[in-house]
Amino acid sequence: MKGYLDMSDTVFRTKVEPTSQVSTPDVAKEASNTGNHDIEVPFMDYEAEHAKPFSVDYFNLGDTWQDPNGGFETEVTMIERYLQDKIKSGEIANSLTAVKEALKGVEKITNMKKEERPVVKISVIANYMRFLMDNDKIYSGIKHYGT
Repeated sequence: MKGYLDMSDTVFRTKVEPTSQVSTPDVAKEASNTGNHDIEVPFMDYEAEHAKPFSVDYFNLGDTWQDPNGGFETEVTMIERYLQDKIKSGEIANSLTAVKEALKGVEKITNMKKEERPVVKISVIANYMRFLMDNDKIYSGIKHYGT
């Protein structure tokens, strides 16, 4: 018979109940209890965890980055805001690895990769990021108003 399906070869699935549930410990919670701080926190949580922005550690600015006379608070704030905007828009991942790669890219574009003077390096990078943010606002306005 054409089109006939032989039901003797058909296999049906049956529901299998799990015998026991395995609970996995929260790795981050366990690490904080044991004192192991090798686990990478997300970029957006870095400042809360370390009491300073990631840029301070990345650029080795030390403890005087907030000093009103010669500190880098304005520049660090600009860099952090730019990176947070990129994470929120989904352009980069919320990880320190992704942020490091983004910062390396900016250092390369601005020709600051080999610059040793923090004043020059931070100022140029912060101004470049300000420029990029201003351009993003322009493009956003164009998309919004359709012109």
